[in-house]
Amino acid sequence: MKKNLFMLTVFSLMTVATVMARPGGADHIRLRGYLKVMPGLRLDRDFSDPGFNNIIHHRLNARWDISDNLNLHLEGRNRLIYNDMFDMVPNIRDIFDQDDGLVDMSWVWLSDGNLIGHSEIDRLYLGWRTDNWRVRVGRQRINWGINLVSNPNDLFNTYSFFDFDYVERPGTDAVRVQHYLGGLSGIEFAVSPARNNREMVAATRFFHNLRGYDLQAIAGYYRDRLALGGGWAGHIGGAGFKGEGTWFYDLEETGGVDRGNFVGAVGLDYMFPRGTFCVVEFLYNGGDGRVADQAFLITEPLRPDNIMFSEYAITLSADHAFSPIISGGIAVMSLPDIGGFFLMPQMQYSLAQNLDAGFIAQLFTGGSGTIFEEAGSAWFISVTYSY
Repeated sequence: MKKNLFMLTVFSLMTVATVMARPGGADHIRLRGYLKVMPGLRLDRDFSDPGFNNIIHHRLNARWDISDNLNLHLEGRNRLIYNDMFDMVPNIRDIFDQDDGLVDMSWVWLSDGNLIGHSEIDRLYLGWRTDNWRVRVGRQRINWGINLVSNPNDLFNTYSFFDFDYVERPGTDAVRVQHYLGGLSGIEFAVSPARNNREMVAATRFFHNLRGYDLQAIAGYYRDRLALGGGWAGHIGGAGFKGEGTWFYDLEETGGVDRGNFVGAVGLDYMFPRGTFCVVEFLYNGGDGRVADQAFLITEPLRPDNIMFSEYAITLSADHAFSPIISGGIAVMSLPDIGGFFLMPQMQYSLAQNLDAGFIAQLFTGGSGTIFEEAGSAWFISVTYSY
């Protein structure tokens, strides 16, 4: 009951923000979002046994500038999801309703056979800023990752590369303090408490620019493990050159499990003269096999100390704007040690100023004995209205 009242209060605030943001409302409140309809077809690994999915996805982002230095952010999403396999999963409601944050802000308001209605708040924080200081308190995104695919430096907010429908990515309940030291240098500290202290995350990051390279070093406590890492972003010739890595070490010994492991990724990106943007990235996941599989769904975010379903991953992607209203791309991922392979082609078409259509497919194959083996393929079209 308390949870329902909390969610009702939050969404009431969002509604008030909507009204105030209309013409004649308070000009210090900003509102944006989108409504997306995305039907899809799912096939098994043999491209048979078709199943139908549909997602109606509404997102609302509100920002209230209380003063020149103080602002309040409130963002969330509502989804109505149909999947003809939901009734085969007894705990499907609990999977969607799960919220690992200190405050539970996830709510399943409909669970009826193959239909799930779900709402969640993934941003709710108060921000304060001066010329040299930034402070945020509440649910927020803390992005310490550098690479474009895998982010072992991202202790607070890892995300799934396969979850293409969640472009905003998850948030975490945290306190974050940043201090800029001048130029492109600074230091920050963040702590994300948890209901169980062994699950909390607390870390500091120092960043600096040296000879055109953005460098960072991180150190902290990650879920009862020590975390030490760093990364860089710069250029080699005309290509972007990025990399990051983190070493994790158990504070308490567990029988039969190595206490330490390293996760690292390095990548190159290049914009060709005719506008094709390409990325190649190599990942070493030293946490593979440390513990049982973490994810029930392939779109669930994994932990930075075990960030992929395999020990190695090689990703190539290319994106190109064919015209001002048509763009497309393709991503290919190989997981050579498990024989896994992933392919994701996509196209986008601008129907009007605020209306877009798209196509995206995901094909998984190989990966014997892993979640890849059972993922099959999914094919979606989408229509999105942004406001």
